[in-house]
Amino acid sequence: MIPRSEAEDHLRVIRSLMEKATIYRALSAPAALVGGVLSITASIFLMWYERHDGPNNITSMLFTIVWGAVFFLTAGISLILIRRDAQRRGEPFISIGFRSATRAALPALAFAAVQTLAAIFRESVYYLVPWWIAFYGIALLAMGHFAPRSISILGWFFLVAGAVSVGGKLDHFLGSQPHFGSELPQFIDGPCLLMGFTFGLFHLVYAACTWSRRT
Repeated sequence: MIPRSEAEDHLRVIRSLMEKATIYRALSAPAALVGGVLSITASIFLMWYERHDGPNNITSMLFTIVWGAVFFLTAGISLILIRRDAQRRGEPFISIGFRSATRAALPALAFAAVQTLAAIFRESVYYLVPWWIAFYGIALLAMGHFAPRSISILGWFFLVAGAVSVGGKLDHFLGSQPHFGSELPQFIDGPCLLMGFTFGLFHLVYAACTWSRRT
């Protein structure tokens, strides 16, 4: 007969694996595919829109609204996928592991949100793009204990890309740092391309690499 302590250890391992599977499905290949496509679409739209109506036409508010829409659409679709999958499996919609992972990622996401709100008033949200990338990577890494290894790998890619962007000489890429009330850079191709390359391409690659593992 298996000792009580050993049986409890086995149950903890099984539960951990089940919770990781839940988080894996929450950040599944279809959700990553949607996020990647929306991010690339948003990047192309912003660059086209500015050229269509003239330079300096993308305000910080518009930039935030477009990328906020991408974030919330992706999150909403992900939640729909989680609910459908939970119903199919007869599991809770929001599991304990999912709530734990969300709490782990919340500080990084909340800090990025607060900084974004402050930057809107300075008309400099586009200069937060490297920080968005870095803090998204931190949020994914914070979920590492509750998620499979592929999520941590994706987090490291975002964190390294964000760190390189923040630490690099981006004056020529993002434009000169503005002061309050100053005009925007003539075009914001740099921030748009950076968002498309990371949130777009990284998620598409992740979806391609993990698609066959869907359950």
